[in-house]
Parts: sequence; C-alpha cells; structure tokens
Amino acid sequence: MHFIGDYQRELKRHNNRGRCLHFADGVRCNDIISAHSIQKSGQLSFIAEDGLVYRLNGDLSMLKQTDGVPQPKKVGVNKASTFAGFCKHHDNELFKPIDDFPLQPNNLQAALYAYRCLCREYFVKENAVAVLEGMKNHPELDGDQKSFLKSSLLGHSLGFDGLKYHKSHFDKALQQADYREFEFTSFVSRSPCNLQLSGLLYPDYDFSGAVLQSLGNWSAPLDLITFFTAPTSDGWAFTFCWHASSNRTCTSFVQSLASRVANGEKIEDALLRFSFSCCENHAFRISWWDKLDVDAKRDLLERMFLMVHPAIPIPSDYLVAGCENVANWNFEHVYTTLRADA
Repeated sequence: MHFIGDYQRELKRHNNRGRCLHFADGVRCNDIISAHSIQKSGQLSFIAEDGLVYRLNGDLSMLKQTDGVPQPKKVGVNKASTFAGFCKHHDNELFKPIDDFPLQPNNLQAALYAYRCLCREYFVKENAVAVLEGMKNHPELDGDQKSFLKSSLLGHSLGFDGLKYHKSHFDKALQQADYREFEFTSFVSRSPCNLQLSGLLYPDYDFSGAVLQSLGNWSAPLDLITFFTAPTSDGWAFTFCWHASSNRTCTSFVQSLASRVANGEKIEDALLRFSFSCCENHAFRISWWDKLDVDAKRDLLERMFLMVHPAIPIPSDYLVAGCENVANWNFEHVYTTLRADA
C-alpha cells in the first residue's frame, strides 16, 4: 500500500461527492454542480489567457518533489476554483445578484460573496476531516507519522467546528434577508487585474503585528473574516467581509490596515502580501507571473510555503512587510460600512 496514492484517491472521492450547502438544504438539491468559488465569467475571464490561468499546486505528490514548496500550474478556467457544494437551482437562485451584476458594492452582494467563500472552505474542511479520519491508522505509517496525522485531524476538526458555528450565523442572516448583519470594506480599482481570489481567515495578527486572537484557544468560537475579488462596472475590487458576530477582531484587523496606509504603506503591497500569505484559493494571470523577477517569485512562493507547512509557526509580523512593488495595479476608491469612530 502507498499512503500518498491512497490519500489522494480518498481526497478525490470526497471532493467528487457533491452536496448542497445552501441554507435551505434538502429542497430541490438533487442536481449538484461544480460551482465556481471564483466566478468563471466575472472574474477568471479577466485574467485568463487562451482559456488558462495559473494556480499554485500544493498537492502531496507535487510538494514531495519540491521539498514542500507549492508551484504554479496552468489550469483551464472551467476547472479552476470549482467545488461540488451547491445544486444547480440554489446556485443560480442565490447568487444571481453577484453572478449577473457587477459589484456596486452593497451589503447584499458582499454577504453573498462572503457566503460563497465560507461554503467553499466548509466543503474543503469537511472533506479533509473525513479523509484524515480514514487515513490516520494507515498501515504504511509509523508511530510518529500516525501521531502527526492524528494531530492534523484534531486541528482540522476544530477548524471545521468553527466553520459550522459561523455558517449557522450566515445561514440565519441570509434566510431572513438581514444583510445589515454583514460588514465590509472594499477597495476598488480600474487597473488591469492579474489576481483573483476567494477565501477566509481566522485573523491572528494584524497588519502591524499585534495579536488579535489566539488560534490555539478554541474555548470559544474564533472570529472569522472572508475576502474576495469581484468585477465592478469599470474594473474590479478587493473586499473584506464578515458577519457582525466577528466585529471585535475583524474591525480591528481592517482598521490596522487603514492605519498602515495612513502612515505611508501602499495598499497594493499590503493586499498582495495578504493574498499570498493567507489564501490558497486564487488564480493569477500567466504572463504576469512569468514576467516577475526571480526574487519576487521566491518571496511569493515562500509565503505560500509558510502557509501550508504544518511544522513552521507563523511569525507575528508576517503581514508587516514583504512583496513590495510586485503588484502592478492601483486602488482608487474605498467603500466601507465601518464608521470613522468605530
């Protein structure tokens, strides 16, 4: 038996096992589709070249060949960022305001993008827990490896419990159409776009390196923030969005970014640094990546390596510096639901 091959087969089996994560699950959920967590027409088409984009490949077989460093891989837009997490009816019905219309932005649209971020991560984490549970006693593993897998299973299980908690808040707010429960800050650009993403984070440190919450303390649910790019009427936007139940941490997180920018930090540098440090679900323009110099590529790949490596602790200053002058786009406007005195 070969652990890596067995692991990948199990993960593929679970990823292909679709289920609808809509808050009204069970009603007309018999036609599961490969839903795009990053829009094919609205986002991926902005950066595709000959129908292809780069995604960072971090599967086990690749990481074994590269000493754990993810590498860019060309992927067709039909397959990029898909997950079998919605039925056709609910995907079309729920996400129509963002799939058929550009981001304005407003609370409804921000909430729907955030919900899609959450459901995609929920789908991925649920699968990871199921696979690790099945593989933790694989006969090929020695005692230390089994111990490591069991620790990994515990971490994923705690993360999944957190997602279930937050999804219950999102589900209730969306079911009641109470979009005021969602806060957002959106940075808008008319520059050509080279990066698209969709993800979420339990913020641990802010953009100045200050502690926001301890990821080792699960005695109470951790606050969660989502982030995504989206097309606007004349460009695109990078948006942070969260449910009001996470206000304490997420408001401080976004305010720390505002403080850094007010003191001379380029917002483009900060958001690119964040994107490669905190997100694995992104796609980028092939020609943009290929034209980056060796140092820029190494910096970005090292940030991805830090994110995926389970044995390296995250430094408190990981969002403070790095990736300067790599982003070749500009943000001209910011829209936010936060009050100036919040």
